[in-house]
Amino acid sequence: MLVTTTARPSATRSAPPRTPSAETLRELTAVRIRRPLPWWSRALLAFAASRLVSTGLWLLVMALARPGSRIGQHATIWHAMAQWDGQWYELIARSGYPGHLPVGQGGLVETNAWAFLPAYPWLAELLTFGHPALWQVSAELLSTAFGFGCAVLLALLLRPQVGERGAQRAVWLFALSPVAFILQAAYAESMGLFLLLAALCLIDRHRYLGAIAPTALLAFTRPGVQALALAVLIHLVVRAVVARRARTGMTRGQLARGVVLLVAAGVAGFAWPWIAAAVTGDQDAYLRTELSWRLTYTGITPFVPGLSWIEAAWFWAGRWAPLLLAAVLGGFAALLCSGALRRCGLTVWAWSLAWGLYLLAVLFPQSSTFRLLLPMAPAGGALAAVRSRRVVLAVLGGSVALQALWLYYSFGGWQFFWSVP
Repeated sequence: MLVTTTARPSATRSAPPRTPSAETLRELTAVRIRRPLPWWSRALLAFAASRLVSTGLWLLVMALARPGSRIGQHATIWHAMAQWDGQWYELIARSGYPGHLPVGQGGLVETNAWAFLPAYPWLAELLTFGHPALWQVSAELLSTAFGFGCAVLLALLLRPQVGERGAQRAVWLFALSPVAFILQAAYAESMGLFLLLAALCLIDRHRYLGAIAPTALLAFTRPGVQALALAVLIHLVVRAVVARRARTGMTRGQLARGVVLLVAAGVAGFAWPWIAAAVTGDQDAYLRTELSWRLTYTGITPFVPGLSWIEAAWFWAGRWAPLLLAAVLGGFAALLCSGALRRCGLTVWAWSLAWGLYLLAVLFPQSSTFRLLLPMAPAGGALAAVRSRRVVLAVLGGSVALQALWLYYSFGGWQFFWSVP
């Protein structure tokens, strides 16, 4: 008699894999979602979101543009974003610089290409790969790419001082600022700010010789390298004083390398005026060209450092000029003395002081003033001291509203002397 038996699984045989339950999958997904993104990717995402906002505002302004506006009606977005300074940069890419200064009635120098530096338009021209019709597209994509780089470098500069949250707030403020639409237009602001932030990051880490390269290229991208030289001087003096008191913290080699950077920045800051003088045969070619842009406001007046702010205050505010000047100077002093800015570190504080003094020395305040405040982006780290998230959101929301207003009146509305971006 045969007895059949059912084979039992061996105790040593492994059990088949079990399918994870839905609850287990939800737990694993939640863990992965809670894992923070790298700091640089959050900076990139913030700038990408801001480009959606700015592009939407560009399209809205184009739809609302008046017939007599700077961009006119029925313009393409590439054409719209290449107006004003963009036209000068495209002219430089096509024709270079004049061999002689254009002189109008009364012997006054007229506006000309020598006011604009060559690195940005020539790089945009290089990226067209021999297709001149693509210059506007090339320039605007180049500006946008440098804008993404600016967001990363700004976070890199501020993270050691104010933490990741404070650095991210500064990135948002930079990317949504009232003139943030310029960061994707055919303007050199993005490239210039990228080089500036690269130099500041290296200076902050005491890699002074490494900062020479972005400083030298910045001298041919945007004006203001003299301000960076002043910032380096302030940085070195403060470090040397602190090191002497503490008897540690700064070696002679670091000081020597810092001095080399200081000299290089000082020489680079005057390189373009020297080149303009050599080509045109006029020793004051660059200065006379720059002054030609303010004749509408000041008439024929000599350039005296710092005097322009007094002239501008009387031009814009009349009898209220002293109060306006007091408010501007008082606000600047309050920013420098604030603990929020000091917590951003010595390099950011020194740069904020240097750039403010530079603007007070050379600028006639007019419509471009707000655009010229973009290099103050590192001071946005002061938002880290604001505890209320509602206040931060209100600041960012107000910036977007001002960006919409400024963009419309710069490109889409009636043209008048305050509408130049």
